[in-house]
Amino acid sequence: MLHDLLTFHCANDCFALPIDVVREIRGWQKTRKVPDAPPHLLGLVMLRDNSMPVLDLGRRLGLGATKVEATTVVIVVQQGQGPALGLVVDAVADVLQVSEGDLKPAPQMGQCLAQGAVKGVLGRGDEMLLLLDVEHLFDFDEIFSLVDSAFSKEESHSCP
Repeated sequence: MLHDLLTFHCANDCFALPIDVVREIRGWQKTRKVPDAPPHLLGLVMLRDNSMPVLDLGRRLGLGATKVEATTVVIVVQQGQGPALGLVVDAVADVLQVSEGDLKPAPQMGQCLAQGAVKGVLGRGDEMLLLLDVEHLFDFDEIFSLVDSAFSKEESHSCP
């Protein structure tokens, strides 16, 4: 079976996502901060009249904050019909088509990532790509609950 993967760079490392969870790739835009958010939740942007959480993938992976530069992009991901999330990365690289046999089992990542966040490893010459599983990397329900909670608190303290 063949898989299409979007490859990208984050904190000087190479990663991939299954193309079927990628909805679009957008240029960087300033976010609206979310009160009391964890460091990897940068804030919200508007996406077709809906607010979308934007997360720093480098911070989430424990690789440090993504520095915003000319090549910085937001990869919009979505699981099925669920809400979309934006992932800030250094740059998009390519779309690859790989077979199931090309993917090697994911290494044990210990406590640094949620179990199952890395689906597999793909070697390309001297380069190694980690195939990420957004469903295990991010708890979509927790992120949207946090955003809702932060803004409901903010509204109760807003000026009349």
